[in-house]
Amino acid sequence: MDVYSRFRMEESMASETTANVFESTFEQCGIGLAHVSPEGGFIRVNAALSSFLGYSKEELVKLDFQDITHPDYLDKDLQHVAELLDGFYDSYQMEKLYVHKSGRMVWGNLTVTLVRNDDDTPAYFISVVEDIDEKKRIEQDYFESQETLRSIISSLSDRMAVSVVSPDLTSLIYINEGYQRIWGRSAKELYDNPRSFIGHIHVADRPRVMDFYRHTITSPWSFEYRIMRDDGELRYIRERGEVIRNPAGEVISLVITADDITHDKQMHEALKSANDRLNVLSRTDGLTGINNRRECLYALDAEFKRLQRIGERTTSTLAFLDLDKFKQVNDQYGHQTGDKALQVITERIKSTMRANDLVGRYGGDEFLLLLKDTRDYEAQHLIDRIFTEPLIVRGECGEEILIQCSIGMSQWHQELENVQQWIDEADRQMYHVKGNKAS
Repeated sequence: MDVYSRFRMEESMASETTANVFESTFEQCGIGLAHVSPEGGFIRVNAALSSFLGYSKEELVKLDFQDITHPDYLDKDLQHVAELLDGFYDSYQMEKLYVHKSGRMVWGNLTVTLVRNDDDTPAYFISVVEDIDEKKRIEQDYFESQETLRSIISSLSDRMAVSVVSPDLTSLIYINEGYQRIWGRSAKELYDNPRSFIGHIHVADRPRVMDFYRHTITSPWSFEYRIMRDDGELRYIRERGEVIRNPAGEVISLVITADDITHDKQMHEALKSANDRLNVLSRTDGLTGINNRRECLYALDAEFKRLQRIGERTTSTLAFLDLDKFKQVNDQYGHQTGDKALQVITERIKSTMRANDLVGRYGGDEFLLLLKDTRDYEAQHLIDRIFTEPLIVRGECGEEILIQCSIGMSQWHQELENVQQWIDEADRQMYHVKGNKAS
């Protein structure tokens, strides 16, 4: 064999080897490959593209690319093909939706290159289709979750400001509309200076917050403070914070939520005030404003136990006061006059008794006077002062009505077993005084 023949044979064998390598690469490539005619029909396809679209290779070569392109992307794809054929560029790339054989949509990243004949006429297109369906689904899920989160945060803006800042509070990454709605100020000031919100905190609370933000923040926090809006409105804020770390454990940002708890505070204060009023009402006689029967018994019990503990070192005297002929006052002058009589005697007693003494309405026209650390003869002097001046009540017609009382006293002694015995002794003494008046 001459040298020329041997060269031609080697050249033929090399060409065959190259063709085999190309064929193997085309078929076994993990990315979808296709040769497409200038008219758009598939000439040949590889297994990866067949698997991606759900068609067999035999089925695909009977279709054109328009058949497997989602309608929303067809016009754009055709425009690129036309520009490629017109020589505007040699290739193009686009992400598009394909129609799978099952009817579902799948995402692919398409790269198309035009191969021309020696006379520059279009020969065929080389289409490379990368399966990006999972990537696009993840991106879509992420986008939707971000939009959902943004929507949720936005819906909280009426009573919560949510911000994301750098660990040193030098840059603001995100802030929702809550800051503007709660602070009554533009969020622009926070983008200019993330620490500017501190300047609007109530002067009594500001040093505490400033001191906290002077330190490096490495763990979650929670505290409350008040802010003063420019319109003069005072609001209560509960601030909570979380730290965000990178995989290396370094703090990369702070998430701060400032919850407007003004309404809750107002409700709490209103409830506390209502409870305080209820507590006072539960201990107070509604007509006279002094202690009612229950509070009298409670105070007497406490004093009784105190006297038992200290023995004979001191003592106290209990006075039982009853208005004389009170029923006749009610019957003759009316209950309003009777009520006025009870109020007049109450004011006289309160203005005369000492600060540590106790006066209460035991029931009807009966009053209890507890004169602490006072013996019976000392108590008598205090009682006499109450009636230094006569008690006069004016009736509805202007008539003057003299109010008189009978008072019995009992000095505490160790033979008393309980509070009720103490009250009963004073009560008996009161009836003894009333009886002497009648005789």
